[in-house]
Amino acid sequence: MGKNALVPVMAVAIVNGIFSPWVLMVFLLYPVWYPGWAPPLSQIVYMTSALILSTVTIMLAGVPAALYERWSAYPRSIVVSSIWLASTVLLTLPALPNVMRALSGG
Repeated sequence: MGKNALVPVMAVAIVNGIFSPWVLMVFLLYPVWYPGWAPPLSQIVYMTSALILSTVTIMLAGVPAALYERWSAYPRSIVVSSIWLASTVLLTLPALPNVMRALSGG
């Protein structure tokens, strides 16, 4: 898979990290994962929570693509990229109401 194929996956995962309803759960669990030496400023904790959720999205969405690549006799990189992007979009669907709310300005 080429370097450019990962760009749309990363973009959708970033949107998921910022707007997903799950970011609140990651944010509330910050005492578990946030380092004690770092200042617990809410803005930093939120952005780190969004980054964690974005990373988890990319990792989970990569599983079906990796399975296809492993089980296919002749895996094609365009198919792998498409599966990875489609899986990322599926994981981002719960964030769509928040995205639409942000775009409408309300």
